[in-house]
Amino acid sequence: MDRHLYRVLCCVGLCIGMELAGSSVLAGARHNPDATLLIVPARPRIVQLAFDLADMRPTVILSYRKEARGVEPLLFVWKEGAWQYISPDDFRERRFVTESPRQVIMIGDEQTLPPMLEDEAAWGADVTRFKTLNIADLLNGINSLLRFTDREWKWLAARYDLTLTDINEPRRKYNPYDIPRSKLPLKTKSFEQGEGDAPPAVLIEFPAEVSAPAEAVRSAPATLPKPREPSLK
Repeated sequence: MDRHLYRVLCCVGLCIGMELAGSSVLAGARHNPDATLLIVPARPRIVQLAFDLADMRPTVILSYRKEARGVEPLLFVWKEGAWQYISPDDFRERRFVTESPRQVIMIGDEQTLPPMLEDEAAWGADVTRFKTLNIADLLNGINSLLRFTDREWKWLAARYDLTLTDINEPRRKYNPYDIPRSKLPLKTKSFEQGEGDAPPAVLIEFPAEVSAPAEAVRSAPATLPKPREPSLK
């Protein structure tokens, strides 16, 4: 093989390998199975909750402000320590994030959340919407997605002046070994009847008055016939 051709082929192979390696790195950087996109209205208390959740889990915060009817909302993403404006097209094309979120959490009722956000936030992620702005209801709902620890629950309750209630306390107090076996309910056995099977037999019990004469016959004393008196003919 010609030496010049050999060098060209080696150079081409090296460039292809570097390109494939770079694309694999970018592909890995664009996907984060643990990332969560949190979409919240531009209200101080809800935005504060979003920042608290971002300190606990890998979270991207996107804040929206609904404009007049027919006007697309104003969108801002928290990035590099500042709010950055993004256009609705950037949101639709997901150009404001470098990693694909595993799940999307939307907060806003019918009057607050713009329909465009709910319609365009598919992206193949799990989308969950909470139609409330109450902090207690939001934390109870988001817990099913983020799974707060006991320490996180205590911190959130103190921060938002909430009262924690352990709903599993009655279950922990219940001890099945405290009940004697003699007081446990017995298991009932039921037999399933298939199609075409003969019906089960029915036990017929006679009432007490039917058997009364038989008892009377057995208990009555025996009577002998009177002897015939002799007669003269």
